[in-house]
Amino acid sequence: MRILVIRLSSLGDVLLATPVVRLLRGAFPAAQIDVAVAQDFAAVWEHNPYVSRIIAVDRSLDAWRMARTARAAMATQYDVIVDLQRNIRSSALRWGRARRVLRSPKYRLQKLLVVKAKRTFRPMPHVVERYLGALEPLGIADDGGGVELWLPEERSHAVYPPVNRQPPADPTIGIAPGARHNTKRWLPSGFAAVAQTLQRQGWRVIALGSKSERDLCETVVAGLDRSRTLNAAGSSLEETARLLDQCTLVLSNDSAAVHLAAARRVPVVVVYGSTVPTLGFTPYHVPYRAVEVELSCRPCTHIGRSACPRGHFGCMQYVTPNDVLRAIASLEATTAGLGGGQSR
Repeated sequence: MRILVIRLSSLGDVLLATPVVRLLRGAFPAAQIDVAVAQDFAAVWEHNPYVSRIIAVDRSLDAWRMARTARAAMATQYDVIVDLQRNIRSSALRWGRARRVLRSPKYRLQKLLVVKAKRTFRPMPHVVERYLGALEPLGIADDGGGVELWLPEERSHAVYPPVNRQPPADPTIGIAPGARHNTKRWLPSGFAAVAQTLQRQGWRVIALGSKSERDLCETVVAGLDRSRTLNAAGSSLEETARLLDQCTLVLSNDSAAVHLAAARRVPVVVVYGSTVPTLGFTPYHVPYRAVEVELSCRPCTHIGRSACPRGHFGCMQYVTPNDVLRAIASLEATTAGLGGGQSR
């Protein structure tokens, strides 16, 4: 049996697709299971033991040129293609290559109601649960596991090692102050104040982010004791995973860092601004706390904006360091640094 799973971008969404591949491998242990993913995010699958082949596509090309280039690495025909992207690029990629196509629901109307009318008429499933919905016609149900990011030495393990994660000896917080969209970024001064307070209490601080966020991370850690501080922005995905394994918990905006932490079973405190937890991108199957302020204009988007449409940016301006410190204390008290489970 040949199966192709398509989730091209972005980093967080690709991580959230990992339970789909794990469940497919459990149901079809002898199958060829390929994944199609943008080159930028192929490292998510590099050491995943459930994947037969990675088809890394070039997002700089238009949809049809991208598909023609990628097809050389694809099977001539797949028995099942699971399309978790559901856009013109994924349609071009699977065109004429599938005996059967399974798609995850997009919940476009529900998202529109949450953003435009600020109303939810029925609970919106977590994004992972939406992806798993595509597998229902195959009789595959959720196994209760979380998202995964495997390290090279873990491939031979029968059980995903972070499941048995132990807390680090020294309290350490991973701080991820970046996000793709500006309205999803809490103030750098807020992150810095939290880091300074925790460091006075004996915590180590590791700043996490992309290469483009290194200067932002440096702003956050500038006033800290450098002997107990690391600016790790720009680290590879594998290096970031290893750093996360050293963390007691992670403080992040609503960004991919949340799902990276969840993949390594690290509890998370998430600061929400223009987005809200009910949109379904919360840390999956790890304890977490959401920090947010109630405003009539929230959410103003389901993905983020370049600037506040009303000009006040109150969703982030009104979040205080004390709000975040209380959430950290609550999370630390209930988890003792261990992953597993799910909490709000």
